[in-house]
Amino acid sequence: MRTDGVFKTKQVFFPEWKLGKTLTIVPFGDLHRDSPGFSEEAWSKFITRSKALVRKGDVLFLGMGDYLDSYSTSERMVMYGGGLHESSVKNHAETARKKVEALAKELSFMRGKIIGFVGGNHFPILKGGISGDQHLAAMLETDYLGACCAMRITFRIHGGTRTSIDIFAHHGKGGGTTAAGKFNAVEKLQQVCDADIFLMGDNHARGCFPAGEKLRLCDNGGKLFVKAKPSWIGRTGSFLKSYVEDESSYVVDAALPPANLGHIEFLLTPNRTRTNGQDITGIDIGAIQ
Repeated sequence: MRTDGVFKTKQVFFPEWKLGKTLTIVPFGDLHRDSPGFSEEAWSKFITRSKALVRKGDVLFLGMGDYLDSYSTSERMVMYGGGLHESSVKNHAETARKKVEALAKELSFMRGKIIGFVGGNHFPILKGGISGDQHLAAMLETDYLGACCAMRITFRIHGGTRTSIDIFAHHGKGGGTTAAGKFNAVEKLQQVCDADIFLMGDNHARGCFPAGEKLRLCDNGGKLFVKAKPSWIGRTGSFLKSYVEDESSYVVDAALPPANLGHIEFLLTPNRTRTNGQDITGIDIGAIQ
């Protein structure tokens, strides 16, 4: 098993929200923070942008996994499969704990504005059997969301009306090497869960777009009507460079295209429209990539 295979749910509730006010959702992942190919430049841009959003106030962050690089599935099998001395395992766990806590310190400005951390397939096991991803979430006082999470963000508009948006996030499966192939696995998530936004990391592709619309049956005070509902899909990027001179890389070995460094953002804006004589509250979705 590449990830821990854990599924979670999460709800975020804003008790008072104004129509027309925008919430920014920032998914980020595949840092591979301790890799020789880690891009300090791309990470610095992300940190600067994220701090600006925190100062603005209306933002939530979502970790998408693979925060460290040095603990792949095969490496964990060697490290924790009884092939190393107990003292070696303890030393590795202590080193990993320090790396996780150093990253938590870097991200401490996000505290209180993090939906949670999705688990990846590169993670260490720390003392007590918890993963590095779980420890990162605990350090930043948020939830560990498993390798896959269905989450709902609900706004209570002044006057009592509620409106929600659903996000289905999975650390990810690889995809093809073409632009369309990289997003196929994300699009297929629509067969798994009904949501407004579908997210994956893992293959280091970056981008987001609406993947078509579906009709949804709605009820407004007992009156039924149909409304077109757009579904968005997104690959959440990476901070790991692929082609670094004199550094070995599986990307170079397989002649794969370089990673698209950085992150994506979604803009959620509750609104009210009048349809067939009825006031309908919904959420406009926009994106930045």
